[in-house]
Amino acid sequence: MLAILPAAHAQERNVPATGGTSVDESPFSTLRIGLAGGLTFRDRGMSSWTPGPDVRMTVDTPYGHGRLRLDLTWQDWTGRDGVSGLIDTEGNRFEGDLPDVRTFGVLAGWGWTNREDAAVLLEAGWMLGNQFMLFDLPSNTPGRFESEIQTGPWFRLGRVLGPVRFFSEVRAVRMLTRPRWDQVVVSGGFSWEVSTPGWIRWVLR
Repeated sequence: MLAILPAAHAQERNVPATGGTSVDESPFSTLRIGLAGGLTFRDRGMSSWTPGPDVRMTVDTPYGHGRLRLDLTWQDWTGRDGVSGLIDTEGNRFEGDLPDVRTFGVLAGWGWTNREDAAVLLEAGWMLGNQFMLFDLPSNTPGRFESEIQTGPWFRLGRVLGPVRFFSEVRAVRMLTRPRWDQVVVSGGFSWEVSTPGWIRWVLR
């Protein structure tokens, strides 16, 4: 009798009696906070700029049969030299070297995920957000700041080590611009899972 009581108690808390990661999938029960770095391997639409590596912070939490996710991304783009005759969306014409661009992305979405107690992480989903672009131009220059809607799918594969997850991710992003702007970004990083503080859980619900 005494031998089975700990196991029964563990099941009530949705925690495996033999240890390992939690399988509690109640909405907003945990937060995974991650950091990743990525490279743009394919870009169509920004051919006059060279993309640098991006830095990304991710936060996700259980919801439904998957997880809600929020991403914040920073990336620098270097303008190519000797480009002339380029005209932006407001009709401004650039002659000579193009200005560098700093981009900041905010995306939110949902993704399917495998069991919380699995040793291998498999996730896939879709996100929607905004890409904010700041050109390296004087502050009073028209068209210095732009904002574009972006959307696309992502796939993540990783290794689970308790509360830590190491992962690689492929993301295809389309900016809803004319002409069209598409990207394929490959990134890698890690995340740490923690219990959601009560006040955050209350706000989310």
